[in-house]
Amino acid sequence: MDAVNNMTGGLASGIMTQVVITIIVIGVVTVGLIWLIRRSMFGQSRAKQQQAAQLQATGAKARAMITAVQPTGMVVNHIYLRSVVRFRLEPLDGSPPFDTEKTMMLAQTNMPQIGDLWPAWYDPASPQECAVAQVNALTPDQIPMFREFGIPHPLDRG
Repeated sequence: MDAVNNMTGGLASGIMTQVVITIIVIGVVTVGLIWLIRRSMFGQSRAKQQQAAQLQATGAKARAMITAVQPTGMVVNHIYLRSVVRFRLEPLDGSPPFDTEKTMMLAQTNMPQIGDLWPAWYDPASPQECAVAQVNALTPDQIPMFREFGIPHPLDRG
């Protein structure tokens, strides 16, 4: 009888260990997936956000004209398309224009068009380091920034 109890206790202990390991693995995978989806959906990492803020504070200004939009095939929440957007940056100081690209999450309901102009900032020492003011929705508070960059804003009446 003791042998049966030992065998049953060992079996129960082994099953319990497997259940605990399974729960831990599911938890780690879930947290990892949530982090990836959140990062993809809500944009840039903190480092990229800090770089963009630094460029807006100290970088040279340019108009970024969209020359191509290429979806990568990744869709988040059936709304956002991860896309490679190519730009022709036209510096406001008269420096020669140059091409660059950014990978961005774009709402399918508000896809940018080739020829659209967005405000941009770049590092003159390393022009490929740039930040582009992605326009998700047109709002009146954007008008002063668009004027500063010499870009007509659809809501600008004055």
